[in-house]
Amino acid sequence: MMDVQRRLMEKRAIRHIEAPMSVPVFQSVTRIWHFPSGDALLERTGHRDCLIPDVDRVDVPVRGTEQVADAVALDTDTTVRIADRTGNLVVTKFDSNLNIG
Repeated sequence: MMDVQRRLMEKRAIRHIEAPMSVPVFQSVTRIWHFPSGDALLERTGHRDCLIPDVDRVDVPVRGTEQVADAVALDTDTTVRIADRTGNLVVTKFDSNLNIG
């Protein structure tokens, strides 16, 4: 585990999400850290932060980005879900108008 990821994990209680596809949405996400290991840390307002393993891509609207060592931090203000796109896990904006049918 890289230094930046370890420091972030030590500072707070993190909810480890083993099966991210089983959680419908993650609300009030303010920052997403995407680490070279593939882990993504979702920082959330008023909710426990969540660590998602094996994320291939983050596809959400962002206000700004920051590169810290090998990690990328994305500033956002959205609700996200984890989607499986052809075998890749993608963190994407949750569209409440999504039609399934």
